[in-house]
Amino acid sequence: MNVGSVSTGSGTSSIRQFQQLASREFLQLLVTQLRLQDPLEPVKEQDFITQLAQFGTLEGVNNLAGQVEKLNYLVETQLVQGAGWQAVGLIGRRVTVDLGNEQVTGVVTGVRWADGRPKLLIGGQAYELAQVREVQEEPLVLFEEGKR
Repeated sequence: MNVGSVSTGSGTSSIRQFQQLASREFLQLLVTQLRLQDPLEPVKEQDFITQLAQFGTLEGVNNLAGQVEKLNYLVETQLVQGAGWQAVGLIGRRVTVDLGNEQVTGVVTGVRWADGRPKLLIGGQAYELAQVREVQEEPLVLFEEGKR
């Protein structure tokens, strides 16, 4: 059987198609073997049972792969949602982000979603949540001095 490369992420449909193809080919091979066997020396019962067990194992692995794929999607969704809530919780707080060669400190004024991830808005710039090194409570100013 000739199998091309399989990629992760958007290639999950390719994996599913390969699994279906493998199941069909296995069944076709089993049926062809039974049809073409020598009537004077048929397939031994034990060999036939072994092949059926292999087919059952193949189906089980295919089902398990599908369930793992669904679980992976749920975990990824939960992680993204958790990061989103964490980012929203930083609105109004003073944070310091590490840019490698420098640090930026400012108040988080909002959250922007880009590339499927939340970015913190500080001084009009968007920063990754993973770049945050320090979080401080920003004091609330109810009235400006001299104005009431």
